Amino acid sequence: MTETFDHLFGGWKQAKARRWRNPDGSDGGIVAMDASIHSALTIPNDAIVWPGASVGEGARVSDGASVGARASVGDGASVGYGASVGDGASVGARASVGARASVGARASVGDGASVGYGASVGARASVGDGASVGYGASVGYGASVGDGASVGYDARVSDGASVGARASVGYGASVGYGASVGDGASVGARASVGARARVGDGARVGYGASVGYGASIDADDWWLSGGPCGSRDGFWTAVWSRNHGLRWWVGCQHGISTDHLLERVEAAHGPNAHGDDYRAVIAFVEGHPGLARAKARPATGDKP
Repeated sequence: MTETFDHLFGGWKQAKARRWRNPDGSDGGIVAMDASIHSALTIPNDAIVWPGASVGEGARVSDGASVGARASVGDGASVGYGASVGDGASVGARASVGARASVGARASVGDGASVGYGASVGARASVGDGASVGYGASVGYGASVGDGASVGYDARVSDGASVGARASVGYGASVGYGASVGDGASVGARASVGARARVGDGARVGYGASVGYGASIDADDWWLSGGPCGSRDGFWTAVWSRNHGLRWWVGCQHGISTDHLLERVEAAHGPNAHGDDYRAVIAFVEGHPGLARAKARPATGDKP
């Protein structure tokens, strides 16, 4: 009969535990008595499975890994060396959590999804079926990555942000707090999408480009951003759409027209250097050949 003992999980939670007996007869890791583990599994000697956790058939828990209280690791899934799966989190069937990666409390990693080496998935975040989170990338608290989406290595999806199904976020890119990247959209390597900004379904943000705070871009829109500009050395984003014309996101001004922006510039800066900078930016954007091409392009659904 397997000997049971009291164990202090994480240095704070005391529960009855046992040493897992591996199929080859060797002593395995410390496993809570009420954890559910398929009998054919091998649990390495320095791995830990917390109270109420479950590890499915054909799953793999590597050296130094930890499966938290009430967490679940699905059939055929893997938890890599030194990785951690937090309390109440779920790792779906055939999913993989890489070495030294972490999945936060109550987070979910879908069936067949992958979380790369050293990556982190924050508490209450979700990674959809078949999605991938690359080496060293981070998905923040409550953020979501949709089915089949990819987040490149060292990329960052901030707290509360969302990345839609089949969308891609390139290596080193960032998606700000509360921002959204729509289904099938792409954010290029080292690009940034500002807090509360929106990149619509199928829209594209190229390598190193920047979408400003709160800006909204759809697939058929023409847009441009730049900076620093103004008294705060901030960045601006100009977006032209067929439905709304040219709109601006500048500092605390969101989605305003060119006329409105000029009024604000005149009131705040008058003829000073900052005002001159803004007027030069407006002239540059309004005279940009890309804007002229966008205006001349047939609307989606129009006959050629």
